Amino acid sequence: MNKYVLKIILPAILVFTFKLNAQQKVYSKQEIGKFKENEQFYLNKKVKNVLRDLKVNFEIAYVGGGWSEEMSFIVLRFNNRKDEYQLQQKGIKPARLTLFIKEQDVETNKLFYSETKRIGFYRDSLKNKSNAQILKDYKNLTVAMIYANSEQPEIKKE
Repeated sequence: MNKYVLKIILPAILVFTFKLNAQQKVYSKQEIGKFKENEQFYLNKKVKNVLRDLKVNFEIAYVGGGWSEEMSFIVLRFNNRKDEYQLQQKGIKPARLTLFIKEQDVETNKLFYSETKRIGFYRDSLKNKSNAQILKDYKNLTVAMIYANSEQPEIKKE
């Protein structure tokens, strides 16, 4: 009987442990860089997978690209413009998460293209919406590359 229990319980524990390690939730601006550290886990996955693990509300989301010559992208900023400027004045690099999108078809490009400027979503006008609700039109797109940095003091190069 011990052999049967061992054959069932050990694999269950291993699978559970793997799932916990694979999905590291990000709860603060100081942890946004984890997305870059775990980039391999998110490559070729949907934007909704990243948003599921992102437990910090962004203040501003920009989408850009939409040209056949460049990758489309989603930039998430976690401070409003005023706070971001104040952080920079204090020598603190604001947190930012950029998702580059794999799809390059005409329909996808329409989501990102604007003749005048980048398309922006601002939290102050969307207070009661989740990250996933705000980016609902982009959630099923595939992540091709990630750039992320946590909120941290800037390192001065000499």
